[in-house]
Amino acid sequence: MTNAGTPPDLASLEPLEPLDAGGTEAGPGAPAGDAALVQTLRSGLPCPGFNPYCGDKTYYRFLFAGVMMLLGCLMPFGADTAVAGYQTMSGAVYTLIAIGMIWTWWGAIHTNRSTGASLKWLLLCLAPLVAIVMNMTAFVPAESFDVAKARGWLASDAAFSSGWKELFKDVGSALMKDAAAAEKVGNFWRLFGTGQFFVFLGAVFAELGFVGGVIGGARKNKQEKQARMMAAAERRRK
Repeated sequence: MTNAGTPPDLASLEPLEPLDAGGTEAGPGAPAGDAALVQTLRSGLPCPGFNPYCGDKTYYRFLFAGVMMLLGCLMPFGADTAVAGYQTMSGAVYTLIAIGMIWTWWGAIHTNRSTGASLKWLLLCLAPLVAIVMNMTAFVPAESFDVAKARGWLASDAAFSSGWKELFKDVGSALMKDAAAAEKVGNFWRLFGTGQFFVFLGAVFAELGFVGGVIGGARKNKQEKQARMMAAAERRRK
Protein backbone atom coordinates (compact mmCIF):
# COMPACT_ATOMS: atom_id res chain seq x y z
CA MET A 1 0.00 0.00 0.00
CA THR A 2 1.15 3.54 -0.66
CA ASN A 3 1.30 6.22 2.01
CA ALA A 4 -1.37 8.83 1.35
CA GLY A 5 0.54 11.35 3.40
CA THR A 6 -0.10 13.09 6.67
CA PRO A 7 -2.53 16.03 6.96
CA PRO A 8 0.29 18.63 7.14
CA ASP A 9 1.83 17.21 3.94
CA LEU A 10 -1.52 17.37 2.15
CA ALA A 11 -2.15 20.91 3.32
CA SER A 12 1.08 22.09 1.70
CA LEU A 13 -0.03 20.96 -1.77
CA GLU A 14 -1.26 23.66 -4.12
CA PRO A 15 -3.65 23.28 -7.07
CA LEU A 16 -2.09 23.25 -10.52
CA GLU A 17 -4.83 25.56 -11.85
CA PRO A 18 -6.83 28.33 -10.16
CA LEU A 19 -10.12 27.15 -8.68
CA ASP A 20 -12.05 30.42 -9.07
CA ALA A 21 -15.01 30.44 -11.41
CA GLY A 22 -13.61 33.25 -13.50
CA GLY A 23 -10.28 31.60 -14.24
CA THR A 24 -11.42 29.94 -17.47
CA GLU A 25 -13.22 31.49 -20.40
CA ALA A 26 -16.59 29.87 -21.24
CA GLY A 27 -16.26 30.79 -24.87
CA PRO A 28 -15.89 33.77 -27.17
CA GLY A 29 -17.92 36.67 -25.85
CA ALA A 30 -19.19 34.75 -22.80
CA PRO A 31 -18.76 36.18 -19.29
CA ALA A 32 -15.91 34.65 -17.35
CA GLY A 33 -18.20 33.80 -14.44
CA ASP A 34 -20.23 31.39 -16.62
CA ALA A 35 -17.35 28.89 -16.89
CA ALA A 36 -18.39 26.95 -13.78
CA LEU A 37 -21.99 26.75 -15.00
CA VAL A 38 -20.94 25.48 -18.43
CA GLN A 39 -18.69 22.85 -16.85
CA THR A 40 -21.55 21.70 -14.59
CA LEU A 41 -23.96 21.38 -17.51
CA ARG A 42 -21.48 19.41 -19.60
CA SER A 43 -20.67 17.00 -16.77
CA GLY A 44 -24.20 15.58 -16.49
CA LEU A 45 -26.15 13.20 -18.71
CA PRO A 46 -29.15 14.40 -20.75
CA CYS A 47 -32.59 14.07 -19.25
CA PRO A 48 -34.03 10.62 -20.12
CA GLY A 49 -36.44 10.75 -23.02
CA PHE A 50 -36.52 14.56 -23.23
CA ASN A 51 -34.93 17.13 -25.49
CA PRO A 52 -36.02 20.78 -25.31
CA TYR A 53 -34.94 21.21 -28.95
CA CYS A 54 -37.11 18.31 -30.19
CA GLY A 55 -40.20 19.96 -31.59
CA ASP A 56 -41.89 16.84 -33.03
CA LYS A 57 -44.34 15.59 -30.40
CA THR A 58 -44.93 12.33 -32.26
CA TYR A 59 -41.51 11.11 -31.09
CA TYR A 60 -42.72 11.27 -27.50
CA ARG A 61 -45.94 9.47 -28.43
CA PHE A 62 -44.02 6.62 -30.02
CA LEU A 63 -41.77 6.38 -26.97
CA PHE A 64 -44.83 6.21 -24.72
CA ALA A 65 -46.33 3.51 -26.95
CA GLY A 66 -43.18 1.43 -26.53
CA VAL A 67 -43.25 1.90 -22.75
CA MET A 68 -46.90 0.79 -22.66
CA MET A 69 -46.13 -2.32 -24.69
CA LEU A 70 -43.22 -3.19 -22.42
CA LEU A 71 -45.44 -2.72 -19.36
CA GLY A 72 -47.98 -5.10 -20.88
CA CYS A 73 -45.29 -7.72 -21.47
CA LEU A 74 -44.48 -7.62 -17.75
CA MET A 75 -48.11 -8.47 -16.93
CA PRO A 76 -49.84 -11.87 -17.27
CA PHE A 77 -51.21 -12.86 -20.65
CA GLY A 78 -53.89 -15.05 -19.05
CA ALA A 79 -55.53 -16.10 -15.80
CA ASP A 80 -52.30 -17.57 -14.43
CA THR A 81 -50.78 -14.60 -12.62
CA ALA A 82 -47.55 -16.54 -11.95
CA VAL A 83 -46.57 -16.38 -15.63
CA ALA A 84 -45.75 -12.98 -17.10
CA GLY A 85 -46.24 -12.22 -20.77
CA TYR A 86 -42.55 -12.10 -21.64
CA GLN A 87 -42.22 -15.72 -20.44
CA THR A 88 -44.28 -16.90 -23.41
CA MET A 89 -43.00 -17.06 -27.00
CA SER A 90 -45.39 -14.41 -28.32
CA GLY A 91 -44.74 -12.22 -25.30
CA ALA A 92 -40.99 -12.48 -25.83
CA VAL A 93 -41.40 -11.23 -29.41
CA TYR A 94 -43.60 -8.36 -28.20
CA THR A 95 -41.00 -7.50 -25.56
CA LEU A 96 -38.30 -7.31 -28.21
CA ILE A 97 -40.46 -4.97 -30.31
CA ALA A 98 -41.23 -2.81 -27.27
CA ILE A 99 -37.54 -2.51 -26.35
CA GLY A 100 -36.76 -1.61 -29.98
CA MET A 101 -39.42 1.10 -29.88
CA ILE A 102 -38.06 2.58 -26.65
CA TRP A 103 -34.44 2.37 -27.78
CA THR A 104 -34.84 3.93 -31.22
CA TRP A 105 -37.37 6.64 -30.34
CA TRP A 106 -35.40 7.60 -27.25
CA GLY A 107 -32.47 8.14 -29.62
CA ALA A 108 -34.72 10.03 -32.05
CA ILE A 109 -35.73 12.41 -29.27
CA HIS A 110 -32.09 12.90 -28.28
CA THR A 111 -30.90 13.61 -31.85
CA ASN A 112 -34.13 15.34 -32.93
CA ARG A 113 -34.49 13.16 -36.02
CA SER A 114 -35.92 9.75 -36.85
CA THR A 115 -34.04 7.02 -38.70
CA GLY A 116 -34.93 3.97 -40.74
CA ALA A 117 -34.43 1.77 -37.66
CA SER A 118 -37.04 3.66 -35.65
CA LEU A 119 -39.54 3.40 -38.50
CA LYS A 120 -38.78 -0.32 -38.83
CA TRP A 121 -39.73 -1.00 -35.20
CA LEU A 122 -42.81 1.18 -35.65
CA LEU A 123 -43.99 -0.99 -38.54
CA LEU A 124 -43.24 -4.15 -36.55
CA CYS A 125 -45.87 -3.04 -34.04
CA LEU A 126 -48.39 -4.34 -36.56
CA ALA A 127 -47.51 -7.89 -35.50
CA PRO A 128 -48.81 -7.65 -31.89
CA LEU A 129 -51.71 -5.48 -33.04
CA VAL A 130 -52.99 -8.05 -35.55
CA ALA A 131 -52.29 -11.02 -33.26
CA ILE A 132 -54.13 -9.58 -30.26
CA VAL A 133 -57.09 -8.47 -32.39
CA MET A 134 -57.37 -12.08 -33.54
CA ASN A 135 -57.20 -13.22 -29.90
CA MET A 136 -59.98 -10.80 -29.02
CA THR A 137 -62.28 -12.08 -31.73
CA ALA A 138 -61.64 -15.73 -30.78
CA PHE A 139 -61.82 -15.19 -27.01
CA VAL A 140 -64.56 -17.17 -25.23
CA PRO A 141 -64.63 -16.28 -21.50
CA ALA A 142 -66.53 -19.42 -20.48
CA GLU A 143 -63.91 -21.74 -21.98
CA SER A 144 -61.06 -19.79 -20.38
CA PHE A 145 -62.88 -19.91 -17.05
CA ASP A 146 -63.23 -23.69 -17.19
CA VAL A 147 -59.46 -24.02 -17.65
CA ALA A 148 -58.73 -21.47 -14.91
CA LYS A 149 -61.14 -23.20 -12.49
CA ALA A 150 -59.68 -26.64 -13.18
CA ARG A 151 -56.15 -25.43 -12.52
CA GLY A 152 -57.05 -23.42 -9.45
CA TRP A 153 -56.35 -19.98 -10.88
CA LEU A 154 -59.86 -18.71 -10.13
CA ALA A 155 -62.50 -19.71 -7.61
CA SER A 156 -65.22 -21.99 -8.91
CA ASP A 157 -67.91 -19.45 -8.03
CA ALA A 158 -66.15 -16.45 -9.60
CA ALA A 159 -68.41 -14.21 -11.71
CA PHE A 160 -67.26 -12.75 -15.01
CA SER A 161 -68.66 -10.98 -18.05
CA SER A 162 -69.80 -13.51 -20.63
CA GLY A 163 -68.61 -11.54 -23.66
CA TRP A 164 -67.45 -8.20 -24.97
CA LYS A 165 -70.96 -6.83 -25.23
CA GLU A 166 -71.75 -7.67 -21.63
CA LEU A 167 -68.36 -6.31 -20.60
CA PHE A 168 -69.26 -2.80 -21.72
CA LYS A 169 -72.54 -3.03 -19.81
CA ASP A 170 -70.71 -4.18 -16.69
CA VAL A 171 -68.19 -1.35 -17.06
CA GLY A 172 -71.07 1.14 -17.04
CA SER A 173 -72.57 -0.51 -13.96
CA ALA A 174 -69.17 -0.57 -12.26
CA LEU A 175 -68.83 3.16 -12.82
CA MET A 176 -72.14 3.51 -10.98
CA LYS A 177 -70.48 1.79 -7.99
CA ASP A 178 -71.90 -1.69 -8.57
CA ALA A 179 -69.43 -3.99 -6.76
CA ALA A 180 -70.72 -7.17 -8.43
CA ALA A 181 -70.28 -5.67 -11.90
CA ALA A 182 -66.79 -4.48 -11.02
CA GLU A 183 -65.87 -8.01 -9.96
CA LYS A 184 -67.18 -9.41 -13.24
CA VAL A 185 -65.13 -6.87 -15.21
CA GLY A 186 -61.98 -7.67 -13.24
CA ASN A 187 -62.35 -11.41 -13.74
CA PHE A 188 -63.03 -10.93 -17.45
CA TRP A 189 -59.77 -9.04 -17.94
CA ARG A 190 -57.93 -11.59 -15.84
CA LEU A 191 -59.20 -14.39 -18.07
CA PHE A 192 -58.22 -12.53 -21.21
CA GLY A 193 -54.92 -11.23 -19.85
CA THR A 194 -54.33 -7.64 -18.75
CA GLY A 195 -50.91 -7.74 -20.38
CA GLN A 196 -52.39 -8.43 -23.80
CA PHE A 197 -54.68 -5.44 -23.44
CA PHE A 198 -51.83 -3.03 -22.64
CA VAL A 199 -49.71 -4.38 -25.51
CA PHE A 200 -52.73 -3.86 -27.76
CA LEU A 201 -53.16 -0.26 -26.60
CA GLY A 202 -49.48 0.51 -27.14
CA ALA A 203 -49.56 -0.96 -30.65
CA VAL A 204 -52.72 1.01 -31.46
CA PHE A 205 -51.11 4.28 -30.32
CA ALA A 206 -48.01 3.50 -32.36
CA GLU A 207 -49.89 2.75 -35.59
CA LEU A 208 -52.31 5.66 -35.17
CA GLY A 209 -49.33 7.97 -34.73
CA PHE A 210 -47.70 6.49 -37.83
CA VAL A 211 -50.83 6.93 -39.94
CA GLY A 212 -51.31 10.45 -38.59
CA GLY A 213 -47.70 11.29 -39.42
CA VAL A 214 -48.09 10.02 -42.98
CA ILE A 215 -51.30 12.01 -43.48
CA GLY A 216 -49.77 15.10 -41.90
CA GLY A 217 -46.65 14.81 -44.06
CA ALA A 218 -48.72 14.45 -47.22
CA ARG A 219 -50.81 17.49 -46.25
CA LYS A 220 -47.67 19.52 -45.53
CA ASN A 221 -46.13 18.55 -48.87
CA LYS A 222 -49.34 19.55 -50.64
CA GLN A 223 -49.38 22.94 -48.91
CA GLU A 224 -45.71 23.54 -49.74
CA LYS A 225 -46.37 22.61 -53.38
CA GLN A 226 -49.30 25.03 -53.55
CA ALA A 227 -47.19 27.75 -51.96
CA ARG A 228 -44.43 27.23 -54.55
CA MET A 229 -46.95 27.33 -57.39
CA MET A 230 -48.48 30.56 -56.06
CA ALA A 231 -45.01 32.11 -55.67
CA ALA A 232 -44.08 31.13 -59.23
CA ALA A 233 -47.35 32.57 -60.56
CA GLU A 234 -46.70 35.80 -58.66
CA ARG A 235 -43.22 36.08 -60.16
CA ARG A 236 -44.61 35.61 -63.67
CA ARG A 237 -47.12 38.42 -63.10
CA LYS A 238 -44.29 40.74 -62.18
